Amino acid sequence: MSLTEKAMLARLSITQWSARKMDKRVTEEVRVNHDASADAGRYNKLLIAQESIKTVQAVATAARETHYRLTLPWRDDGARILPAKAFFDYSKSMRDSEAEFNRAVADFLAEYPALVSDARHRLNGMFSENDYPSADKLRARFSWNVSIDPLPTGDDFRVTIGDDETARIRAEIDARTRQALADGMRDAWQRLYDAVKHAADRLADADAVFRDSLIGNIRDLCGLLPVLNFADDARLEAMRASIETKLAGLDCDGLRRSPMYRHKAAQDAQAIARDLSTAIADQTDKSADLAAFMGGAS
Repeated sequence: MSLTEKAMLARLSITQWSARKMDKRVTEEVRVNHDASADAGRYNKLLIAQESIKTVQAVATAARETHYRLTLPWRDDGARILPAKAFFDYSKSMRDSEAEFNRAVADFLAEYPALVSDARHRLNGMFSENDYPSADKLRARFSWNVSIDPLPTGDDFRVTIGDDETARIRAEIDARTRQALADGMRDAWQRLYDAVKHAADRLADADAVFRDSLIGNIRDLCGLLPVLNFADDARLEAMRASIETKLAGLDCDGLRRSPMYRHKAAQDAQAIARDLSTAIADQTDKSADLAAFMGGAS
């Protein structure tokens, strides 16, 4: 199975009404009163009480966090690499989040007339009817879209411009895809390094206070990496398994109570962090390794 069959591209787009607007009149009044330059600042009104829209914002934020957790970076066009092994979990999470988002938006819109009425008193002289769209128009300010696309390959380029030029462009497309996939796999390595290095630093400092999430994050990442490792990188899997054995099962209360237990854990974490740092440095030409997967059997 080629790498292009092991991963795809996922885009998550969420739009929301900001419920904020710059008040040009008040901005100018402040500027004049303080004899400031025209670019000294601006006054942004909170059109409604922010608590009323926080549920919508929280759902969107959580969905984006899940999107980033279950995917790896692609290029800078908004898409991210979604491993095929993560597709069903990703799809279910996005469907559930979209339903929750739509419910939160519906609840907000039902409350909207009362929020506008409240804003008349809260903003007083800064209130302007023109700042508030109708409920129907406001609904259009909220949107949710998830799109899935295949990874691009040279075979996708079918423009007739001459055999030599077509072959060159197809090779460039494949090379860019290989490099982007290599960058995505480096991100998986980097996530593991960051979690382990953070734990190593905190545990090595006997006076440092830490939360259970210090080890919980490592445990969660060890559970997620088999899904993110779309290239079936044996080195990454071996490192993940070692971390799962040596660090993911550490008892946080025991680490707080026992200096010896904490010292041993810190040494293990530091050693693993060094190994991870070396492995990441070796990823500089990973695109060459991934080339074998592009259209060939893995």
